Amino acid sequence: MHVAQPAAPADRSREGQWWQRSRSEDSLWPGVGAHAAASARVSNRLLGGKDHFRADRVAADRLREADPAWSDTARAARRRVLEVAGWLAAHGGVGQFVDLGCGLTTGDHPQAPWELRPLHAAVLPAAPGARIVYADRDPMVLAHARALLHTPVPGRARHLAADLASPGPLMEALLGPQAALDRQRPIAVVLSDVLHELADHQTGRLLEVLREGLPPGSRLVVSHRHGGRDQGRRAAVAAAHAGSGLAWHPRTGRDLEVLAGGWRIADLSTAGVRAAHGYAVMLLETGGSR
Repeated sequence: MHVAQPAAPADRSREGQWWQRSRSEDSLWPGVGAHAAASARVSNRLLGGKDHFRADRVAADRLREADPAWSDTARAARRRVLEVAGWLAAHGGVGQFVDLGCGLTTGDHPQAPWELRPLHAAVLPAAPGARIVYADRDPMVLAHARALLHTPVPGRARHLAADLASPGPLMEALLGPQAALDRQRPIAVVLSDVLHELADHQTGRLLEVLREGLPPGSRLVVSHRHGGRDQGRRAAVAAAHAGSGLAWHPRTGRDLEVLAGGWRIADLSTAGVRAAHGYAVMLLETGGSR
C-alpha cells in the first residue's frame, strides 16, 4: 500500500543530513541523563536519527553486533506501522490518533528517512483534520515534541507526559482536556516497538485499560519484536539489552494475542500491509458498541 507523502516544509537543504548529527553531551535539557542509555534515543540511533548520546550509540552498536539486521528490521517495522496508520486515516474511519511512547522523530523534513517521520506525516495527507496526540515519559522526547512536532501541525498536535507502566493515569490524561480528544469518536492508539519494555503483567494491564477506556470502534496499532528461532542470537540480544540497562521482553504474535484478550485481531492484508521480518505487526479492534 502506498502512503501519501506529506507536503514539503521550508527548504533546509543547506543543512544536509541534519537529522544525523549527534547532539553534544555538553548541551542537555534539564532532567535528561546522557550517561545511561535510554530506549527512545537508542531507537533513534538504530533508525538513523541524530538524537542520541554516547551511551545510546554504544547500546545500539551492541544490538547490531548481536543481530546485524537489527536496524533494517526496525526500519521495516516502523514503515509498516505508518502504513497501517495511513490506511486507518484514509479508509478506517478514524480521525484521532495517539502515539504512546512516541520516541524521537525528525519532523516533516523531506530528506529525512520515512521511518523517522512522526505519526502525523502518515495521517494528515489522508485526514487533514485529524487530531494527533504524542505521549512519552522521556523528558528529552517531550522537549523534542514541543519544539519540533508542533510546528507543522499547529492546533492539531498535543503532547502529554505519560508512562505506559501506569495505564490508569495514562488513560485519564488521554481522555482529559489537555489531549483534546473527542470521547465519543474512535481513537487509534499506536504502540510502535515499545511493549518489549514492559513485563507481561504490565502489558496485559495496559491493553486491558485501553480496551475498557477507549471509545467504541477504537483500534490499536502494535509492532513488537520477537526473539526469533536462533537460540544463540536470542541470547546475544538479551545480553546486549542487559549490558546496556535496557528492558527486554520479546514476544511472538501469539504471545500478544494472549495478552490482548478482549481485542479482536484484524486482517492486515485488507490494508495491503506486508509482514515485517523479526516483528509482529498487528491491528487490534474493539467492538462497535458497548
